[in-house]
Amino acid sequence: MADKVDVNTPLNAKIAEELYFKAQFENGSEEPHVAISCGSGDDVSFTGLGKEELMKYADDPFWKKVRLILLIVFWIGWTIMLVAAIFIIVLAPKCPYRPDLKWYDKSIVYEIFPKSFQDSNPKAKKADTKTGDGVGDIRGIQDRLKYLMDVAKSKILYINSVYESKDEDRLAITNHVRIDPLFGTMEDFDMLRKVTKKLEMRLIMDFIPNHTGKLNEWFKKSQMKEGKYTDYYIWATCEPTDNTYPNNWMSVKGGRAWTYDDTRKACYFHQLESDKPDLNLRSADVRQELESILRFWLGRGVDGFHVQNAQYLYEDENLGDETLITGKTGDNYTDFEHNQTMNHPENLKILQGWKNVLESYNTKPGREKALIVTAKDDLNTTMKYFDAGVTIVRVTPLSDSNASFAESNVSLAESNASLAVSNASLAESNASLAENVSLAERMETKLKELISFNRIGLMYSDKDSSRLASRVDVNPEQIKALLTLQATLPGVPFNYYGNEIGMPDHPTLSAPNKYRTPMQWNFKGTEFSKNTPWLERNANYREVNVETEKGHQNDYSTLMVYKRLQELRENESFQWGTMSVYRDGDLLMYTRKADGFPGYLVAINLGTSKVTESFHAATGIPKEVKVVFHTHKDDNSAISLSDTSYILDPSHAVVFKYNSE
Repeated sequence: MADKVDVNTPLNAKIAEELYFKAQFENGSEEPHVAISCGSGDDVSFTGLGKEELMKYADDPFWKKVRLILLIVFWIGWTIMLVAAIFIIVLAPKCPYRPDLKWYDKSIVYEIFPKSFQDSNPKAKKADTKTGDGVGDIRGIQDRLKYLMDVAKSKILYINSVYESKDEDRLAITNHVRIDPLFGTMEDFDMLRKVTKKLEMRLIMDFIPNHTGKLNEWFKKSQMKEGKYTDYYIWATCEPTDNTYPNNWMSVKGGRAWTYDDTRKACYFHQLESDKPDLNLRSADVRQELESILRFWLGRGVDGFHVQNAQYLYEDENLGDETLITGKTGDNYTDFEHNQTMNHPENLKILQGWKNVLESYNTKPGREKALIVTAKDDLNTTMKYFDAGVTIVRVTPLSDSNASFAESNVSLAESNASLAVSNASLAESNASLAENVSLAERMETKLKELISFNRIGLMYSDKDSSRLASRVDVNPEQIKALLTLQATLPGVPFNYYGNEIGMPDHPTLSAPNKYRTPMQWNFKGTEFSKNTPWLERNANYREVNVETEKGHQNDYSTLMVYKRLQELRENESFQWGTMSVYRDGDLLMYTRKADGFPGYLVAINLGTSKVTESFHAATGIPKEVKVVFHTHKDDNSAISLSDTSYILDPSHAVVFKYNSE
């Protein structure tokens, strides 16, 4: 057996050089183990170099030089790396700034009036069966999600009221947390939300806090003065037989805003029709009920709410008279300054409270909730809404009537002229002024006002106002230009169903149904429903429909132009770039530019004649540009604006792309 090594015996350098190891398993033991044999058994220890020996090397000129060289090399290398790091940080190009955009900053909102979008019911075997109602429903909306994603290019779905109601407007709510059987079931709604979540789509619903329907259980109990429900609505003593009412308030829809209730023997207040009594928001119980409604739908996955009639939420607590406009008779709603019943300061406070409710569901990025209101072309009120924390305020770049800015002011001037003969000269002067101020100039003023606000919702129409095609006298050329405006401005575009194909108002139906005709899916008029539609179709459905406008070699139909605009809007400068507005006669121009990304110039000819423009001189953009969009023709030319002037036809729009010089 090999000699054992004494582990306590140190080895000197000589022994280490001659050292070899031999391992073997020893037999005869209970457990095998390894024995190590060393080649020498000399007992010589190694204690290292002594101080005197080390000092010989330390003082040796050769080793001094080596150490000095190594030290110099180290510091030179360290200095080079430091300089290189500073150069990279300071002089190398930085990554462009990207803001933290929320879901409502990125996509266009597609607004649907459910009765008229898509009916999923099978063809009725008998005319009187419930299955053949010819009414759009929730399952129908789900069936059309592919169209919204792939063609309309929208990932935000806004559905008008589907709550249990007894009126065609769906605003006389009988229960805020039930789906009206006309549109389906709660299971249908939950399935729609499940599918939209899978598609990464957002869902916005109407929130209707100003009033309920007369058939609502709350109102029935308030009529009978049952407990807390006694003050759920605004009641006041009145004597209709003597024409004695609490005040001179008028309804937005015409007539007095007070209706006598024979059960309670008192008058109730209604801003809208008499079947929609206003809730008393000064009641803590009512406010709690409304908050519970929000929480119910938030719990089902709703991403945001559009507050209907936000301007009417509160009224003067003392029921004081409205101010009569001088020269008016007091017989119409427009005869008064609505200082007591519209845009009350308390509206902002309750909106802030609802926004706080929504914020409590914002648990992590991507789960933000949106609170949306619509303002009636009042910039002061718009600013107050934003101060209250509202996410989006919807406005229209056009006038609030069915005409353009210029046409609206002409009409107003003519109206003023008819009110009083003594003011005729002033009215004529105003009319002349309106005629002389171009639409482009009025648009310029409007855009310069809008760019000071964040998250403006840009809308042309909705279920209560004329469609875009009817606002511009059914001029398909100008429709495309105005769709260009909506898609490329800062803000959140809201598209009312059918505007993307140029659907107009119905020519013979009265308001509001003329704005709500069934969606025109194909030239046969059969795809909306297999049954007779609930409302007469627009007569032009054979020419204006999705199927025809998606057809082969129809690249410049209204729908295809709309689709390309939404794709163009995905570029960074249109998402968050700053805006500058210019005008040259009837040519409206504006730039969109985000730091670190290409800029874009949008030019729209709002006149009736061709315009020739160099653009560089008018806007100061770089001379080298490329056409990336045109409303009416295939044009992807690269242009040097110092050498070439661009010709733009009437009602045409073009977008140029440029890089910063």
